Amino acid sequence: MKKWFSSGNIIFLLLLGFLIASQAPTIANNFRKEGSKLEGLKSLVINSAKEGEKAQFPPKEEKAMAIFWSTTCAPCKLEMARLKASVENGKIPKSSLFAINPFEGRGEIKKFLAKNDYPFTFIEAPGVGQALNVQGTPTTIFIDKGRVVSVKTGISLTGIWKAEAFFEK
Repeated sequence: MKKWFSSGNIIFLLLLGFLIASQAPTIANNFRKEGSKLEGLKSLVINSAKEGEKAQFPPKEEKAMAIFWSTTCAPCKLEMARLKASVENGKIPKSSLFAINPFEGRGEIKKFLAKNDYPFTFIEAPGVGQALNVQGTPTTIFIDKGRVVSVKTGISLTGIWKAEAFFEK
């Protein structure tokens, strides 16, 4: 008969407990932000031919999605690749998808974008990360008519399907 209290199981349970405890504040924050209204935010486009133009974020009467990311975040790159495929397949409208990097400067972001082609709008949106208390990347936010519908932090195996379903409705 297998011992349940072996050192391997105890270490696994301790690590699992640590992971849950360390993510609890982020999860609680995400739930608190759901339903909040995003107003008076200013943003500038930092990619495409429209660089430097003001961007309407979030769109007032439409659904939108924002992903908070950083150039060194491997899970962010995976999520962005999935989003790119969904945009290219017509499942997510290109104009409704915004990428926000509140952690790095424009120069670092421009270097990243020169090497990576994504069909969505990268914006500089001072204050958005603070308003939503974004604590990690990737953080995905679903917005409907300026109101936060959902906030999720971390990589998600089912997140892309949720994103596609969000825009189907």
